[in-house]
Amino acid sequence: MFGVPFQMSMDKEEEETLLEASETSSRPLAARKGVECMPLFLIASVALNVFLAFLALFHLAHPGVSPSRPSYEAGFDTDLEPAKDHIELVVQPFSGGVELDADGHFHKDQGGHEYVGPPAPAIDEAWQSLLSGLNLDLDQEEVDLADTTFRWPESGLSFSGLDVFHSLHCLNRLRQALYPDYYVHVFDPARGPSRADHIADHCINHIRQSLQCHADLTPMEWRLSGSKVILKTDTPHTCRNFDRIHAWAQSRRTQFEKIQSFMNGSLQIVD
Repeated sequence: MFGVPFQMSMDKEEEETLLEASETSSRPLAARKGVECMPLFLIASVALNVFLAFLALFHLAHPGVSPSRPSYEAGFDTDLEPAKDHIELVVQPFSGGVELDADGHFHKDQGGHEYVGPPAPAIDEAWQSLLSGLNLDLDQEEVDLADTTFRWPESGLSFSGLDVFHSLHCLNRLRQALYPDYYVHVFDPARGPSRADHIADHCINHIRQSLQCHADLTPMEWRLSGSKVILKTDTPHTCRNFDRIHAWAQSRRTQFEKIQSFMNGSLQIVD
Protein backbone atom coordinates (compact mmCIF):
# COMPACT_ATOMS: atom_id res chain seq x y z
CA MET A 1 0.00 0.00 0.00
CA PHE A 2 2.87 2.35 0.81
CA GLY A 3 5.19 0.72 -1.76
CA VAL A 4 3.72 2.31 -4.88
CA PRO A 5 4.09 5.99 -3.90
CA PHE A 6 7.69 5.19 -2.77
CA GLN A 7 8.40 3.53 -6.12
CA MET A 8 6.91 6.49 -7.95
CA SER A 9 9.08 8.89 -5.89
CA MET A 10 12.21 6.90 -6.70
CA ASP A 11 11.31 6.90 -10.39
CA LYS A 12 10.94 10.66 -10.29
CA GLU A 13 14.32 11.17 -8.63
CA GLU A 14 15.95 8.86 -11.14
CA GLU A 15 14.36 10.83 -13.98
CA GLU A 16 15.71 14.11 -12.59
CA THR A 17 19.19 12.58 -12.19
CA LEU A 18 19.09 11.19 -15.71
CA LEU A 19 17.85 14.55 -17.00
CA GLU A 20 20.76 16.37 -15.35
CA ALA A 21 23.20 13.87 -16.77
CA SER A 22 21.64 14.25 -20.19
CA GLU A 23 21.86 18.05 -20.04
CA THR A 24 25.50 17.82 -18.97
CA SER A 25 26.37 15.45 -21.78
CA SER A 26 24.59 17.65 -24.28
CA ARG A 27 26.82 20.69 -23.54
CA PRO A 28 29.39 21.53 -26.23
CA LEU A 29 32.57 19.56 -25.82
CA ALA A 30 34.74 22.70 -26.03
CA ALA A 31 32.80 24.33 -23.18
CA ARG A 32 33.24 21.30 -20.94
CA LYS A 33 36.94 21.15 -21.76
CA GLY A 34 37.25 24.87 -20.99
CA VAL A 35 35.81 24.34 -17.53
CA GLU A 36 38.15 21.42 -16.95
CA CYS A 37 41.17 23.50 -18.08
CA MET A 38 40.37 26.47 -15.84
CA PRO A 39 42.47 25.23 -12.89
CA LEU A 40 45.47 24.67 -15.20
CA PHE A 41 45.08 28.17 -16.64
CA LEU A 42 44.96 29.69 -13.16
CA ILE A 43 48.07 27.77 -12.08
CA ALA A 44 49.97 28.88 -15.19
CA SER A 45 48.88 32.49 -14.69
CA VAL A 46 49.98 32.51 -11.05
CA ALA A 47 53.31 30.89 -11.96
CA LEU A 48 53.97 33.49 -14.67
CA ASN A 49 53.20 36.37 -12.30
CA VAL A 50 55.49 34.90 -9.65
CA PHE A 51 58.29 34.55 -12.22
CA LEU A 52 57.91 38.15 -13.42
CA ALA A 53 57.88 39.42 -9.85
CA PHE A 54 61.04 37.42 -9.09
CA LEU A 55 62.70 38.83 -12.22
CA ALA A 56 61.85 42.39 -11.20
CA LEU A 57 63.20 41.85 -7.68
CA PHE A 58 66.37 40.29 -9.10
CA HIS A 59 67.11 43.34 -11.27
CA LEU A 60 66.41 45.65 -8.33
CA ALA A 61 68.80 43.66 -6.15
CA HIS A 62 71.44 43.41 -8.92
CA PRO A 63 71.45 46.76 -10.74
CA GLY A 64 74.79 45.94 -12.34
CA VAL A 65 73.39 42.97 -14.25
CA SER A 66 72.82 44.03 -17.84
CA PRO A 67 69.60 43.26 -19.69
CA SER A 68 69.87 40.77 -22.52
CA ARG A 69 68.65 43.22 -25.17
CA PRO A 70 71.49 45.10 -26.94
CA SER A 71 71.82 48.62 -25.55
CA TYR A 72 74.30 51.29 -24.48
CA GLU A 73 74.34 49.63 -21.05
CA ALA A 74 74.42 45.97 -22.13
CA GLY A 75 76.60 46.37 -25.21
CA PHE A 76 75.94 45.88 -28.90
CA ASP A 77 76.73 43.10 -31.37
CA THR A 78 79.62 45.17 -32.75
CA ASP A 79 81.20 45.63 -29.30
CA LEU A 80 84.09 43.37 -28.33
CA GLU A 81 82.37 40.56 -26.42
CA PRO A 82 84.77 40.13 -23.45
CA ALA A 83 84.66 43.88 -22.76
CA LYS A 84 80.87 43.93 -22.32
CA ASP A 85 81.11 42.47 -18.82
CA HIS A 86 82.94 45.62 -17.74
CA ILE A 87 80.34 48.13 -18.91
CA GLU A 88 78.98 50.30 -16.11
CA LEU A 89 77.00 53.51 -16.51
CA VAL A 90 77.98 56.60 -14.52
CA VAL A 91 76.62 60.15 -14.51
CA GLN A 92 79.35 62.75 -14.47
CA PRO A 93 79.89 66.39 -15.49
CA PHE A 94 82.40 67.43 -18.13
CA SER A 95 85.23 69.85 -17.33
CA GLY A 96 87.45 72.30 -19.17
CA GLY A 97 84.81 74.94 -19.69
CA VAL A 98 85.42 78.64 -20.28
CA GLU A 99 84.56 80.96 -17.40
CA LEU A 100 84.37 84.72 -17.06
CA ASP A 101 85.81 86.42 -13.95
CA ALA A 102 84.57 89.60 -12.27
CA ASP A 103 86.79 91.75 -14.46
CA GLY A 104 85.44 90.24 -17.67
CA HIS A 105 88.49 88.09 -18.39
CA PHE A 106 88.13 84.58 -19.76
CA HIS A 107 89.69 81.64 -17.97
CA LYS A 108 89.06 77.89 -17.89
CA ASP A 109 88.31 75.58 -15.01
CA GLN A 110 91.07 73.23 -13.89
CA GLY A 111 89.42 69.95 -14.88
CA GLY A 112 91.57 67.80 -17.16
CA HIS A 113 94.51 70.21 -16.92
CA GLU A 114 96.97 67.26 -16.84
CA TYR A 115 96.26 66.56 -20.54
CA VAL A 116 96.59 70.06 -21.98
CA GLY A 117 99.07 72.91 -22.14
CA PRO A 118 102.51 73.46 -23.62
CA PRO A 119 104.54 70.27 -24.11
CA ALA A 120 106.03 68.86 -20.93
CA PRO A 121 107.10 65.40 -19.71
CA ALA A 122 104.21 65.29 -17.21
CA ILE A 123 101.66 65.86 -19.98
CA ASP A 124 103.22 63.18 -22.18
CA GLU A 125 103.16 60.76 -19.23
CA ALA A 126 99.48 61.50 -18.61
CA TRP A 127 98.63 60.70 -22.24
CA GLN A 128 100.82 57.62 -22.22
CA SER A 129 98.98 56.34 -19.17
CA LEU A 130 95.59 57.15 -20.75
CA LEU A 131 96.54 55.23 -23.90
CA SER A 132 98.10 52.25 -22.12
CA GLY A 133 95.19 50.07 -23.22
CA LEU A 134 95.40 51.06 -26.90
CA ASN A 135 96.66 47.73 -28.27
CA LEU A 136 95.28 44.38 -27.14
CA ASP A 137 96.29 40.76 -27.61
CA LEU A 138 93.37 38.35 -27.38
CA ASP A 139 93.36 34.58 -27.20
CA GLN A 140 91.04 32.70 -29.56
CA GLU A 141 89.54 30.88 -26.57
CA GLU A 142 88.51 34.22 -25.08
CA VAL A 143 87.02 35.67 -28.23
CA ASP A 144 86.96 34.28 -31.76
CA LEU A 145 87.84 37.09 -34.14
CA ALA A 146 88.16 34.54 -36.95
CA ASP A 147 90.05 36.15 -39.82
CA THR A 148 88.97 39.72 -39.10
CA THR A 149 92.26 40.85 -37.58
CA PHE A 150 95.99 40.18 -37.74
CA ARG A 151 97.57 37.43 -35.62
CA TRP A 152 101.12 37.59 -34.33
CA PRO A 153 103.28 34.89 -35.94
CA GLU A 154 105.06 34.11 -32.65
CA SER A 155 102.02 33.55 -30.43
CA GLY A 156 98.99 33.31 -32.73
CA LEU A 157 97.26 35.92 -30.52
CA SER A 158 94.79 38.25 -32.24
CA PHE A 159 95.99 41.86 -32.41
CA SER A 160 93.09 44.20 -31.65
CA GLY A 161 91.93 47.11 -29.51
CA LEU A 162 88.90 49.17 -28.46
CA ASP A 163 87.98 52.07 -30.71
CA VAL A 164 87.67 54.49 -27.79
CA PHE A 165 91.46 54.26 -27.48
CA HIS A 166 91.89 54.80 -31.21
CA SER A 167 89.89 58.03 -30.93
CA LEU A 168 91.99 59.12 -27.93
CA HIS A 169 95.14 58.28 -29.87
CA CYS A 170 93.99 60.50 -32.74
CA LEU A 171 93.15 63.31 -30.32
CA ASN A 172 96.65 63.07 -28.88
CA ARG A 173 98.10 63.28 -32.40
CA LEU A 174 96.10 66.48 -32.95
CA ARG A 175 97.49 67.87 -29.70
CA GLN A 176 101.03 67.01 -30.76
CA ALA A 177 100.49 68.60 -34.17
CA LEU A 178 100.05 71.94 -32.40
CA TYR A 179 103.72 71.74 -31.39
CA PRO A 180 105.55 70.35 -34.47
CA ASP A 181 108.97 71.55 -33.31
CA TYR A 182 108.68 69.60 -30.06
CA TYR A 183 107.15 66.43 -31.55
CA VAL A 184 109.36 66.13 -34.63
CA HIS A 185 109.80 62.36 -34.20
CA VAL A 186 106.04 61.67 -34.10
CA PHE A 187 105.38 62.44 -37.77
CA ASP A 188 108.25 60.63 -39.43
CA PRO A 189 107.28 59.88 -43.09
CA ALA A 190 109.66 56.93 -43.08
CA ARG A 191 107.55 55.24 -40.37
CA GLY A 192 104.05 55.97 -41.62
CA PRO A 193 101.72 58.49 -43.30
CA SER A 194 102.75 62.10 -43.61
CA ARG A 195 101.72 64.60 -40.98
CA ALA A 196 98.99 66.01 -43.24
CA ASP A 197 97.61 62.58 -44.12
CA HIS A 198 97.67 61.35 -40.53
CA ILE A 199 96.13 64.41 -38.95
CA ALA A 200 93.87 66.03 -41.54
CA ASP A 201 92.69 63.05 -43.54
CA HIS A 202 92.62 60.34 -40.89
CA CYS A 203 92.42 61.60 -37.33
CA ILE A 204 90.02 64.52 -37.80
CA ASN A 205 87.69 62.33 -39.84
CA HIS A 206 87.90 59.49 -37.33
CA ILE A 207 87.06 61.71 -34.35
CA ARG A 208 84.24 63.34 -36.33
CA GLN A 209 82.68 59.98 -37.15
CA SER A 210 83.11 58.70 -33.62
CA LEU A 211 81.29 61.74 -32.21
CA GLN A 212 78.51 61.34 -34.76
CA CYS A 213 78.31 57.61 -34.12
CA HIS A 214 77.76 57.99 -30.38
CA ALA A 215 75.56 61.09 -30.77
CA ASP A 216 75.49 62.31 -27.17
CA LEU A 217 71.97 63.71 -26.62
CA THR A 218 72.76 65.62 -23.41
CA PRO A 219 71.21 69.11 -23.81
CA MET A 220 73.60 72.07 -23.85
CA GLU A 221 72.99 74.63 -21.11
CA TRP A 222 73.85 78.31 -21.25
CA ARG A 223 74.17 81.05 -18.64
CA LEU A 224 74.24 84.83 -18.85
CA SER A 225 77.40 86.55 -17.57
CA GLY A 226 77.15 90.30 -18.08
CA SER A 227 76.40 90.74 -21.77
CA LYS A 228 77.84 87.36 -22.75
CA VAL A 229 75.93 84.08 -23.04
CA ILE A 230 78.40 81.34 -22.05
CA LEU A 231 78.12 77.58 -22.56
CA LYS A 232 78.10 75.55 -19.36
CA THR A 233 80.25 72.45 -19.78
CA ASP A 234 79.65 70.97 -16.34
CA THR A 235 76.22 69.55 -17.22
CA PRO A 236 75.79 65.86 -16.22
CA HIS A 237 76.30 63.23 -18.93
CA THR A 238 75.49 59.52 -18.80
CA CYS A 239 78.70 57.73 -19.71
CA ARG A 240 80.21 54.29 -19.77
CA ASN A 241 82.67 54.09 -16.89
CA PHE A 242 85.97 54.55 -18.69
CA ASP A 243 88.04 53.60 -15.63
CA ARG A 244 86.60 50.07 -15.63
CA ILE A 245 87.10 49.64 -19.38
CA HIS A 246 90.60 51.10 -19.12
CA ALA A 247 91.55 48.67 -16.34
CA TRP A 248 90.32 45.70 -18.40
CA ALA A 249 92.16 46.89 -21.53
CA GLN A 250 95.40 47.34 -19.57
CA SER A 251 95.16 43.73 -18.40
CA ARG A 252 95.06 42.59 -22.05
CA ARG A 253 97.59 45.04 -23.48
CA THR A 254 99.96 43.93 -26.20
CA GLN A 255 103.39 43.19 -24.74
CA PHE A 256 105.47 44.41 -27.66
CA GLU A 257 108.69 43.72 -25.75
CA LYS A 258 107.97 39.99 -26.10
CA ILE A 259 107.26 40.09 -29.84
CA GLN A 260 110.46 39.44 -31.74
CA SER A 261 109.10 40.43 -35.15
CA PHE A 262 108.16 43.85 -33.77
CA MET A 263 111.33 44.38 -31.76
CA ASN A 264 113.64 43.57 -34.68
CA GLY A 265 111.69 45.89 -37.01
CA SER A 266 110.44 43.25 -39.44
CA LEU A 267 106.86 44.28 -38.54
CA GLN A 268 105.76 47.87 -37.94
CA ILE A 269 102.49 49.26 -36.59
CA VAL A 270 100.91 51.94 -38.79
CA ASP A 271 98.00 53.66 -37.07
